[in-house]
Amino acid sequence: MRHIAYSTAIAATLVCCAALTACSGESERPTLAEATQQLVSDGDAVVSGIAAGLIELTKERADQDRDSTCLTDEEQRFYIAKGNFAKPSAESATNLVGLLKGQLIGKGYSTQVVDNLDLWEDDVSVAVVVNPKARVTFVLLARMESTPNVMIIGKTECYPVKA
Repeated sequence: MRHIAYSTAIAATLVCCAALTACSGESERPTLAEATQQLVSDGDAVVSGIAAGLIELTKERADQDRDSTCLTDEEQRFYIAKGNFAKPSAESATNLVGLLKGQLIGKGYSTQVVDNLDLWEDDVSVAVVVNPKARVTFVLLARMESTPNVMIIGKTECYPVKA
């Protein structure tokens, strides 16, 4: 009788541990469509906040296939916006990247992979932030000398191609 009670207690403990592990683990990976929707939404929101200060602005909103570092049976979506400062003498690369990074942090991008201290360049500012839930990465770059002055590049993770 004692053996049955002991076995039941162990089984109950294992079930509780499994349930807690499932609840506390990483969130479920979004689909490519969901990640792409988040990518475009966040990219558009960030670009709309600075579009008035840019000229020659171009955007690619994850609507075409591109070569990427994914395996041949995987695909990935990109959001790319490029432009030049309308008034370069009144702009600061560091301030712009800080503003963009702050907007993305407000949207759940919490992990900063790269920042200005990694470059040690006065006229170039860069940040790479990741949204761990949406699994989307944005590279934010502003520079004073070369054109385009501003580049915002977002990407999803690599997803298996559906047959």
